[in-house]
Amino acid sequence: MELDFEFELSKGKQNSLGETLKVVEHIQNNIKEIDKLFLCFFSNNSLVAMRAMNATKRIIKGNNQIFVENKKRFIDEFSESEHNVVKLGLITIYYDFISYFDDKEYKVISKNAMSWVENSKDWMILAQGLKLLEKLSNSDEILKSNVISIARQLKNDERKAVRSQAQKIIKDT
Repeated sequence: MELDFEFELSKGKQNSLGETLKVVEHIQNNIKEIDKLFLCFFSNNSLVAMRAMNATKRIIKGNNQIFVENKKRFIDEFSESEHNVVKLGLITIYYDFISYFDDKEYKVISKNAMSWVENSKDWMILAQGLKLLEKLSNSDEILKSNVISIARQLKNDERKAVRSQAQKIIKDT
């Protein structure tokens, strides 16, 4: 059965999963259609992009081989999405799958995450991005220095999650 992912992911109330689980089930039974789901990261509709990322995370947590086969795309291609929800999803995927990356990929992920943190006002990207960058900086002194600098700028942020993560980084140095 052909499924229009963009249409399915646009259904339902704003703060619900909508038809995300239907799409997940369809992909699990038709894995060759995963590329159609990935295209939704670039939808004009941010709700579709958010639900596509939610579906993707569910799928790769159940079958990490899908992540492995598309790892380069998660780093290079999907990071080009304009949607903050996709960037946030990538940050959490990078964090969860950190052991799958080599040193060269670490550098690209670090560059992406640093750019997102430096250019975002979104509290979730800031908090989760700092968390990822802290983890990545354990083996990179230059990155660590940059992360500490950003943390110092955010240590008094009005948003508790951002402030707490920034203060944790400073305290741990």
